[in-house]
Amino acid sequence: MKKLTLILAFFATTTSFAQRGYNESCPKLYTGFSIGLENPNGLIGFNFDVPVTQRFSLGTGAGLSSWGLKAFGEGRVYFKDCNRGPAIGLGATYNTGLSSFDFTLATTTGERNVSMVLEPSTNAFLSLYYFWNLGRRGHRIHTNIGYSYRFTDPVYTITDGSQLTSDADAAMKLAAPGGFMIGFGMSFGVLR
Repeated sequence: MKKLTLILAFFATTTSFAQRGYNESCPKLYTGFSIGLENPNGLIGFNFDVPVTQRFSLGTGAGLSSWGLKAFGEGRVYFKDCNRGPAIGLGATYNTGLSSFDFTLATTTGERNVSMVLEPSTNAFLSLYYFWNLGRRGHRIHTNIGYSYRFTDPVYTITDGSQLTSDADAAMKLAAPGGFMIGFGMSFGVLR
């Protein structure tokens, strides 16, 4: 929770700089949604993006992921004016995990229902984006690919005494936050 508070505080303090050096014809705030795998705001979620300059923005958002709720903070550099075209993003995500999770997995005593806790996870990510105009009102769509690196280990704790096979353990670690990212999103320019 402290990390999420820090991300939101960082976002709030930087919005005051959004007015400096910015073209009046470009939106000063975007709000939108995105979907994807290992996407910064989860499988599906909402986001806010504040252009600080013509080619730099700060964003935050939250959504649902396979590992509980997910929140992120990100800085993004664009290669075209008005926060369009190719961009590189660098940021951090936080997944809340799940305090109770039951799933049928292969254990050393056979396949059975295993009770576990999916631990909270903190990740850093690097993502490549491409932003296109959508209409004439400052709206846009984007795609992104990237990689997310997990700092948290262990990613789960078994609560019923079961012991997973090496294949089941590898599958749980693969499903945990982190790894290859891909996403698609839409954002609406809401302030001019």
